[in-house]
Amino acid sequence: MELTLESGNVIAAATDADIRASIEGEEFAILAVDENTYMQCAEQKQSPYEYVLEYQEGSLAQHYRAVDDGIPLEKVIASFLKYLHRDASWKSDFKWERIEL
Repeated sequence: MELTLESGNVIAAATDADIRASIEGEEFAILAVDENTYMQCAEQKQSPYEYVLEYQEGSLAQHYRAVDDGIPLEKVIASFLKYLHRDASWKSDFKWERIEL
């Protein structure tokens, strides 16, 4: 999977180590299977500076956001690692809501 970071860095075949080392300090990160299937996070600009987490499965009609308040970096990294390893248990770690784009 490809990891794209706000800084412009793109890691074509992301590893666990890449994910652990790269997300902190970035305004957003996207871990993509392809252009329409991915998980992404964005750092909130106000205190407590935690994260918003979203995923998309194949099309804009299947775009979801975790509705949990302020997701800490550790949970974002854990979710990205599960996604990388195609461990679908990340879906049950949060409550998800489909959003219109």
